[in-house]
Amino acid sequence: MSKIVGKIRGLADFLLSSRYLLAISSALFFVILGLAFFLVYENAELMREQINDDFNQQQLILARQAASQLGANLDDIAVEINSLRQQLEVTTAETRHEAMLAVFERTRSKGVVEIGLMDAAAGMVDGQRVGGFPPTEAGKVAAACGKQLADAMLLGPLWVDVSDEDKAVVTGTFCTLIAPHGAEARMLFATLDVSQLVSRATQGIRSGKTGYAWAIDNNGVFLYHPEKGFIGRNAFEARQQREPYISFTQINRIMKERMLLGQEGTGTYVSGWHRGFHGQITKLIAFTPVGSPVLAPGQLWSVAVVAPISEVAETVHRVYLRHSAAEAALIAGMFVFALLGVSYQRRLSQVLEKRMGQQEEYMASILQNSVDGIIFVDKDNRVQVWNRGAELIFGYRPDEMVGQTFHRLIPPEIDADEELQRIYKLMRTKGYVKDYIAPRMTKDGRRITIDISRTDVRSKEGDVIGSTVIIKDVTEKMQLEQRIYNTEKLASIGILAAGVAHEINNPLAIILGFTDLLLERFQPGSPEYEDLKIIADNGNHARKIVEDLLGFARITEGMEDTVDVNHCMERVVNIVSNTLMTAKIELVTDVEESLPRVRGDAREFQQVIFNLVNNSVAAMRQKGGVLTLGARAEDGWVHLTVTDTGSGIPDKIKRRIFDPFFTTKKVGEGTGLGLSLCYGIVNKYGGRIGFTSVSAEDSPGKPTGTTFTVSMPVCASPPLTEEGMRGERGEGEAA
Repeated sequence: MSKIVGKIRGLADFLLSSRYLLAISSALFFVILGLAFFLVYENAELMREQINDDFNQQQLILARQAASQLGANLDDIAVEINSLRQQLEVTTAETRHEAMLAVFERTRSKGVVEIGLMDAAAGMVDGQRVGGFPPTEAGKVAAACGKQLADAMLLGPLWVDVSDEDKAVVTGTFCTLIAPHGAEARMLFATLDVSQLVSRATQGIRSGKTGYAWAIDNNGVFLYHPEKGFIGRNAFEARQQREPYISFTQINRIMKERMLLGQEGTGTYVSGWHRGFHGQITKLIAFTPVGSPVLAPGQLWSVAVVAPISEVAETVHRVYLRHSAAEAALIAGMFVFALLGVSYQRRLSQVLEKRMGQQEEYMASILQNSVDGIIFVDKDNRVQVWNRGAELIFGYRPDEMVGQTFHRLIPPEIDADEELQRIYKLMRTKGYVKDYIAPRMTKDGRRITIDISRTDVRSKEGDVIGSTVIIKDVTEKMQLEQRIYNTEKLASIGILAAGVAHEINNPLAIILGFTDLLLERFQPGSPEYEDLKIIADNGNHARKIVEDLLGFARITEGMEDTVDVNHCMERVVNIVSNTLMTAKIELVTDVEESLPRVRGDAREFQQVIFNLVNNSVAAMRQKGGVLTLGARAEDGWVHLTVTDTGSGIPDKIKRRIFDPFFTTKKVGEGTGLGLSLCYGIVNKYGGRIGFTSVSAEDSPGKPTGTTFTVSMPVCASPPLTEEGMRGERGEGEAA
């Protein structure tokens, strides 16, 4: 540091003793003066942007006030109509007219032009209407109220009508069902002149000297505009037809990407006219949606307030001139005294900026290019930084997650608050979280498994200001580990089953044999006979379990051969078709012709199909449904699918369905070896088996069902022995 100070002093002494001091000082003066004016100009640009933004914020307040007034008026009309409905349910025909007239008089100032009561045949029973306003067609009322509920009060779709004076009128219909006690249900409706309602809230708005307001609906149709010819017309088309030489790209983008999506904001665009003046005019715009529960789902109104940017430019220009003069005087007065200080500080700043720029570039590159999710959350657990890796893992863009919590990432079956609180407690206990494995949801609904590491971030004073979260997608790793675990578990159980099954068969045969002998000694229906039948039934059930164990352990499997998929599918269909018909299950087949042969044993392949079909039938036993069998060849594989419309498999047991002895059936209805046996057979011949399922428990209101997919590799050259052909086609059994 002392060396730097010495160099600065040497430079100062050189400049003061030099005969070129005046020329150097003059040159530096003009350079700094020019730099100062350039900075003033840049500052003026910032001021211009700030003033424009402040002006737009004022316009946004006006738009909010108009939108709030519109929402309040809509709510008031809905309350009045609902009150009238309640009155008409209890009033007599004599007092009905007075009640409708009273409500009509209170709401006509808000734009209601007609109130009517229609019977079930669309005939008018009673009504009130503004003079000169044509009666609303019964078809429009039926279209707006066709699916209306008795306790609902919504504004139906908007209609654009043209009067005799070529004046466009935008109308909508409120409607609700009236079901008096002991009487036929009727439809109460109110026709609203939307143009009148919106104009009352917007036509008096003045932004600056000449600014005004306009409003559109979710289809881009003008509900109100100072240009009367625009009302009822599509905004995109009306502007282009009015001034075809003007590019309305900016306002069209604002409307399409923001206003029609119900967003609030500000912006600028180029127009072709403004209150009688024609030509390209840059305008400031502020817009906000109209919020009201009266608007039906899908309906959206948006109010915009606009003004020429030229009205703001005069203020910016005056501020710019005053600021320029003040800056010039300040620079001239302080130039001599600040020359050395500015030179030193500028050089130091350049070095620091360069270093900081490099560090920021390095950090930004690491942050954005990392394949792992790197996230920063503040102390309120709201996302502030969302990098590219997090976007790749979860599918959400930064603008969708910044400012949000992690609630949307947690599966619905997990209590999100409890899950986040558990992580928070670990953070407070250790100061960090490492290798926290948890399930999460992506934007497209996929379930993934992630590894979370989280560390506190502290300020210079030591206060916690947030935390960094590093997330890795370990879904494939966990699935691979699970598959390895399942394979090892199946292998162990297979070895156990092979050793135990024959030892159990011998005593079972003796028990069943002596039971048959004892049954011959007693009359059917006697207590002793019934007790022996129970012993025989349970013995046979135990023998069935042993047979499944032997099949699971590969004891009774045939020799490896090749399988004709078409023949196997045809045989299964012939066997199960009658059973499915009695169970009220519709069978649909979608099998490609001439499928290539695959590795495997025909009897085992049919056993896999039978097991999957039996599970589907069990899932549809109560209500029936549709069972679809399909098969297709693709990229060296044959994919067989068994799809049902049954109750589905809940998420909480999906990991266990291939486990041996796991079953959801009642005692005596299944052994729990069916799917594990399928898994072992398919895996033995190099195939794959998987499933997708939607259950009512996890997805209420959605169609339920399960699809199992068995994929077997195609056999390139399928030599078939005579014995294999007999086994596949069932000739040996026929013999």
